[in-house]
Amino acid sequence: MFYNGVVTVQGLLIGLVLVALVAAAPGAPLMVERVDGGLRHEASITKRAFDPGESIEITITIRNAGVNPVSLTFFSGQRFDLLVRRPRGDEIWRWSHDKAFIQVIQSIPIRPNEPLTLKGSWDQRDYQGRRADPGAYEIIAFVTGRIEASERAPIQLPALQFTIR
Repeated sequence: MFYNGVVTVQGLLIGLVLVALVAAAPGAPLMVERVDGGLRHEASITKRAFDPGESIEITITIRNAGVNPVSLTFFSGQRFDLLVRRPRGDEIWRWSHDKAFIQVIQSIPIRPNEPLTLKGSWDQRDYQGRRADPGAYEIIAFVTGRIEASERAPIQLPALQFTIR
């Protein structure tokens, strides 16, 4: 591990393995990110495995990674969306499916290193109100605002993969 104050390759490898094991633990938080036009978008859940019926909280953080303010333009009152699906692609639930949003164009300025935090949750029920079965799932977060007002496609973050026990 250490030899005369120097870290050996073996010690470094053991440390990396321990970090990987802790990061992959079922109770460890999970975060994904995407950088788009100077904004860093992150989506996270508190752990990788949930008990049946336990609410799954999703946090989306948008941070200005640049040195100048950036405005994020939204084309309705909707700021984000969440999609829950099975890994094979079967959609189970979408956060916005039973919501109506005001039709308004709004720009939100984000100063350098300033976060804009959005939160949503899933109660593990499908569109018909049935409890989701145990197994593997993924949540995909979308940010509906754009830096360029002419672009209207939402920003899709990588999938957060988790398990219902």
